[in-house]
Amino acid sequence: MDMSFFKLNIKPILFSVIGIILVQQVWLNGLFAGDGKILEPDIKISVKETSLIKNSHVFLKDIARISANGFLKEALGKIELGSSPKPGKIKSFDKRKLLSALRAQRYLPENIIIESPDRIYVKRQSQVITKKDIRQFVENSLLYIFRDKEYQLTRFNVHGLEPYPPGKIRLWSDPNHMVDKNGRLSFLLDVIIDGAKVDRVSVSGAMAVYENVIHTTKAYAKGETISKENVYYEKDNVLTLGDNFIKAFGEIDGKILKSGVRKGDYLKLRNFTDPPMVHKGDIVTLVAKSDTLLITTSAISKEDGAKNEMIKVENLNSGKLVRGIVKGKSKVEVVF
Repeated sequence: MDMSFFKLNIKPILFSVIGIILVQQVWLNGLFAGDGKILEPDIKISVKETSLIKNSHVFLKDIARISANGFLKEALGKIELGSSPKPGKIKSFDKRKLLSALRAQRYLPENIIIESPDRIYVKRQSQVITKKDIRQFVENSLLYIFRDKEYQLTRFNVHGLEPYPPGKIRLWSDPNHMVDKNGRLSFLLDVIIDGAKVDRVSVSGAMAVYENVIHTTKAYAKGETISKENVYYEKDNVLTLGDNFIKAFGEIDGKILKSGVRKGDYLKLRNFTDPPMVHKGDIVTLVAKSDTLLITTSAISKEDGAKNEMIKVENLNSGKLVRGIVKGKSKVEVVF
């Protein structure tokens, strides 16, 4: 390795056609005392060819051994030589940059020795966050979101991971926005090191949540009522079923089908309705009321109607067709 050993005189600077160079010469009156003995230098800086850097900027203390008295050593150590490379990467600079930085320090004495290679290399310390680390964080979040349910992460991907600077890692994302109603994962995850956000990675995937859902053992036609003896329970991924699946027979007990179902189908709440309280052809009491008036008469229903459904009825006195809301068995209230 080519190492230079020289004395740096801060005052004289020579300019040549090649560029700016620092005069590397020994001033005998600085090195020899009156009795002919060689004097020890006030400052000695020994620069390493390779150094491992922790911080985002390179300082002299990171790449050199500094021999100096008192506060001079501390001041020299804080001389900044430039930005560090990205974590895990290597950066180099030549000796002239170092000399230029030292030359700018007007407080330095003349009696200084610098040992430095022609080229200096620095590598930024780093640590790795793996896909497994991210998955563990997501699994813990899902445990909180679906703590009372049986679930499974069926697909998982992370995009944007890279080496990170050393320090204490914390991952964060809002658990309320990790999973949509269909079980899809698509969110951004903050990477925080020593309290500062240094990156944001993209997480995607899919999950399933399993619950017992009612299925039918045979086919049924529209208008029929399903009996408890003809249903069974099976675990399904409810995130693919929407909000209409039925988990308890009591939800459909006594209701009739609005559309037919096939054998083995899971049952949906929207397939059922209450049985009619009024049937087509029934004689009903027709009520018309206001704040100060109440009129009742008889009418004949022109269609079936469950409670709170609107149906057509014919006023038996006037023969007119009117629309009313079913309020009870054989009772219809006129809509004004």
